[in-house]
Amino acid sequence: MKTIGTIALTCWCTAAGAQQSPDLPRASIQDLTYVGAFELSTATFGESRIDYSEGPIGYNPANDSLFVVGHAHHQAVAEFPIPQIVNSNRLSDLNESQARQPFTRVLNSGSTGNPQNIDTVGGLAVIGNELFINGYEYYDADGNVTHTTLVARNFGNLDGNIGGYYKLSPRAHASKWISRIPAEWQAALGGTHIAGGSSGGPIISRHSVGPSAFIFDPADMGPGTSTSSTVEAITALDYSLDEPLHDDLDNDSRSNDLWTHISSAVYGFIIPNTSTYLAIGNSGGHTSGVGYKPTQDTGYSCPGYCSYVAADNYNYYWAFDVNDLVDVKNRRLLASDVRPYAWGELPMPFQQDGLAEIIGATFDS
Repeated sequence: MKTIGTIALTCWCTAAGAQQSPDLPRASIQDLTYVGAFELSTATFGESRIDYSEGPIGYNPANDSLFVVGHAHHQAVAEFPIPQIVNSNRLSDLNESQARQPFTRVLNSGSTGNPQNIDTVGGLAVIGNELFINGYEYYDADGNVTHTTLVARNFGNLDGNIGGYYKLSPRAHASKWISRIPAEWQAALGGTHIAGGSSGGPIISRHSVGPSAFIFDPADMGPGTSTSSTVEAITALDYSLDEPLHDDLDNDSRSNDLWTHISSAVYGFIIPNTSTYLAIGNSGGHTSGVGYKPTQDTGYSCPGYCSYVAADNYNYYWAFDVNDLVDVKNRRLLASDVRPYAWGELPMPFQQDGLAEIIGATFDS
């Protein structure tokens, strides 16, 4: 069974208008509280099932549901209603959800077809009545893919009208999550939504080597808009292999607790009424180091980068100050110079069941 847990923020009693530079507090990881979980059925619905999902999910406030990517080999999307969540650390206590809308393969269904062989769903986001679907080529060795985004014009019909592919200007650096910018920060950042991504998969040179954030307007991908031109996005946070979040990606020094070759952010969002852009995902090799195709202490031969000690892997978070992102947007600071003000392990429930790794996330304000 795949388990999805929900986390809630404590209430910040700070009123915020749409001023240029909101004076808002930073959030602390202690402000996150586990409030419950539920399961998704492992039955086959339509063209796939949830087993071996790679994780992207998107919340649909209209139906109080989740859009979810199924089996990695299928890259199909389904909608599951959210049942009553249960505050428990035991799988047997949880309620199970059955699909509301069956798994449908979408990557080849755009109005332009799929000429660049996008084969992996990177992120999902409901915006208005539409479902935005970010995607990328899993092994883009020559780094020439420019397509990033499909838009299902009616999220209630994944077999229906799908626009795209559209091309976000940062390409793979912005091909994963999409999150809404809270109203109090939209003026300062110059847009309504963030598209982001990070390294953590093959061909690191075409990804952001650290969590990224690019500001864009979904209206630029609306009905009737051109798919031939590039949708320009404003850089607010970004890294490269030459200028990574940390320059010791193998952790040869054994002192890098920030970002390694096996670090991966799966979702980033601005917490409302705070000055925090929070990225969550997983990381490792912070005590034992990282090698390429090493044999771990358990005897397992890794197919790529991994920690020398199998247990040296964790759920992780990186908290950035949104004021730094505004400074990058206004060209007062280089995107690769921004560092988080807090980072570290993010313990989760169900670790005893081997389901601890965060592979997807979404946010409901």
